[in-house]
Amino acid sequence: MKKERAENGIIQERKKRILSIRTLFLFLLSAAIVAFLLNKLDLKGAITLIRQSNPRLIILAVFIYFSVNFFKTLRYGVILGKGNLITLFTVSGYHNFFNMILPARTGELTFVYYAKKIAGIDIARGLHTLLVARIFDFIVISAIFLTSVLVYYGADATPLLLGLGIVFFIISVLIMVNLKYFVVVLNAAVSYAFRKTGVAEKKWPARILDKISLLIKEFEGFDARRVLPMLTITSLLTWGALYSLFYVTVLAFGVQIDFIRSVIGSTGGVLTNVLPINSFGSFGTLEAGWTGGFILVGLSHQEAIVTGFGSHIIDFAASALLALLCLGFSKIFTTGRSALPSDKPEI
Repeated sequence: MKKERAENGIIQERKKRILSIRTLFLFLLSAAIVAFLLNKLDLKGAITLIRQSNPRLIILAVFIYFSVNFFKTLRYGVILGKGNLITLFTVSGYHNFFNMILPARTGELTFVYYAKKIAGIDIARGLHTLLVARIFDFIVISAIFLTSVLVYYGADATPLLLGLGIVFFIISVLIMVNLKYFVVVLNAAVSYAFRKTGVAEKKWPARILDKISLLIKEFEGFDARRVLPMLTITSLLTWGALYSLFYVTVLAFGVQIDFIRSVIGSTGGVLTNVLPINSFGSFGTLEAGWTGGFILVGLSHQEAIVTGFGSHIIDFAASALLALLCLGFSKIFTTGRSALPSDKPEI
């Protein structure tokens, strides 16, 4: 009963976050950013870029998006230990779509929700799987970005930028390798803070501690070192496909750029999309990061803004199409089936 209350508390908390004053503020912020970017556009030039877009490359981008979802599915299977790939592919497809349209990263919860609803994975295991995947995302993003900066800028690379990237990479790796100890320490620190501030007896601190305790149970049986090789391979495949998607999208609009510069530029959009500052659909914030990144590597304002909106629209359409296909998959292949058995897998 205690576990069920904690799990329901997670869902209710995220529902409240979707419709809140903070969400309204983020929506207004996104609208202001979109208006600012559109005001910077030369309408005729933007129309020219759109008209000269290559339909074949756009279709290729959609197929690459599907491959990204497949590699994500493989990674979820690695973290969970075993599973029905078709079912996990469906869960991942739904998660991608709702994570794109819901504000302030509240869409992350949909992985946990659909993992439980479709695959029979309890919420604690779903949260554990999602957290491990996200930490590894940070590791791979920082590694790819640092490598690209060194290749492109060489000795002219900014020491501060490289230093921050290296520190971020090292911290992410240390957390990944010692994840269960990190969560245990986090639980102790939060409990201590609640006791010192005199709020430990209230309901909301108890809910937070319940959620952390559920995660601790999952992390206690998770040995990151054993799955590290396959986690590395599947994460590199995932982000290699994602950066290829961004590169093909830019080329689709007739903008000539090499792959390394594309990686550096698109990382700006990736980082702003990771932060919990996006509104519905992530419009505005994602384009701002994308524009800043691509201007940094030499694109004009016009090219950066148009490709930013173009990439976002293509990704949105591809995620919607994928979600519809996954709906069909779930009806055909997963009716009455579970991706994982009810017992805890050996990892």
